[in-house]
This record gives sequence, structure tokens and C-alpha cells, in this order.
Amino acid sequence: MKKIMIAMALFMAGFGVWAFPLTATWVEGKVEKQKGSAWVAISVGDTVDSASVVRLGKSSMAEFSDKSRKIVISTAGVFSLDALTKANADSNKKRSGTLEKLAQVVDPKAASGQAVVGGVRGDLIGSGTDQMSWAGEDDDASGLIAQAQSFAHDEKYGEAAVAFTKAAEAAQGDQREQALYGQAWSFAQSGSTLKAIKTLRSMSAQGSWSIPRALLLARLDLESGAPDEAESLLNAAIATGTLAGGDLDMANSMLEEAKAAK
Repeated sequence: MKKIMIAMALFMAGFGVWAFPLTATWVEGKVEKQKGSAWVAISVGDTVDSASVVRLGKSSMAEFSDKSRKIVISTAGVFSLDALTKANADSNKKRSGTLEKLAQVVDPKAASGQAVVGGVRGDLIGSGTDQMSWAGEDDDASGLIAQAQSFAHDEKYGEAAVAFTKAAEAAQGDQREQALYGQAWSFAQSGSTLKAIKTLRSMSAQGSWSIPRALLLARLDLESGAPDEAESLLNAAIATGTLAGGDLDMANSMLEEAKAAK
């Protein structure tokens, strides 16, 4: 798929397709653009043509944007910015639906009372269940999580991310994973995709929050050129047998998307 992206970019460049300037707003690790037969390092603030081909090294990330669009890359490889721009147009529509579905495990007021996302429900506050609880052992963390949930409900995603971040610093165990997931979801809603990805990758792949984590990270992976990680996450989530109904349909749909992107 990546070779096809590059071929498309070179083909269209040969026919003089109009390109537009993008600014490198996030550069982490080794990020380069192709210039003739050479590769030139990219730094934050550099201008990159949308028809450019870029290369990322291991554990590198990059973000390119202008006033109307943003291209995010979260994995190593060679990419056509033009192809990623076109792919993101469709992906952004799918992102909205995924985030809305996963909101039910961040904002309890958004939950319908039905089991969602692998059994994690927004209506578990104070329920006494052993599976998962919104209230935790640490009163400070619990208060911050409640505050963050209120911000999320009011669509104040930046404030929600800050409150979830503080909660994660104060919490331990499963409650910390809850706060980290809320932080990542809030980052994603506010458009801070790479911050969301970094947070999700720092979380445990086990426990109550592993399924929501896998679904959200897979969605963001598909937007940022990382279909291999998305496929691995989705296969593992589906194999647990905890997904059902619309959640399972969403996972299977993203899995097909990941396979097609490779």
C-alpha cells in the first residue's frame, strides 16, 4: 500500500497536479523528505509541499498541517503526503462515529445504560460491580475524573484532557488506566491525534480498559499510516470474545480497513 501511495504521488506530480504548502507542526525522531535522490531532514516549522514523499525512522512521528487540514503519521515508513490527504477525507467521517461510540465509556451521561465496548459501561458509577468502577481508591483522582467527565459532556475537550491528565498522575491501577483512556479520548476529540496515540500506546494491553483502548488506537492508527498495529490490536480484541453487536461490527469493519491499507 505504501509503495502504491508513492507511485500515485509521482504519477500525479508528473502531470502537474496542483499542490499546496504544509507546515511541519510535530516532528519526533527521524523525519525526512525526498529531494531528488536524497533525503533531507525536516524540522518543526519547515514548509513541505503536499506532493512530497516523506520518510520516518523507527519510533518517529510527524504532523503536517495548514488552516484546513492535518496529516498525521505515527509509524516508521515511506509515505506520500498527497495520498494520506486523500485517505484522511474518508477516514475523518469514520473517526467521528468511533469517538461518539467510545464516548460512552468516558462520559457516563452519554451512556444509554446498555453494555458497550467489551462490557465497560458508563452507568457503572457507584454500582459496586467488581468488573469496573468509575469511582476508585483515590478520592483526589476520583474527583478529577468526575470533573473531566463533566468537561467531556460539555464538549470542553481541552479542559477534559487536562483534568484526566491530573487524574492519571494521582491514580493507581485500573483507575489510572481509566484516566489515561479518558485523556486519550479527549485529545482525539480536540484534534491532538499524536498526543492521543502516545497516551494509548503507554497504556496496558490488559485489563478493563484494554478493549476501548484497542478500538480507539486502531481508529487513530488507520488515520496515521499504521495499519499493521491496527490489525494486531483488532485481532486481539475480537479474539477475547467480549465484543458483540455494534462494537463487534465496528471492530470487524476497521479490521477490513486495516487489511486493505497494507
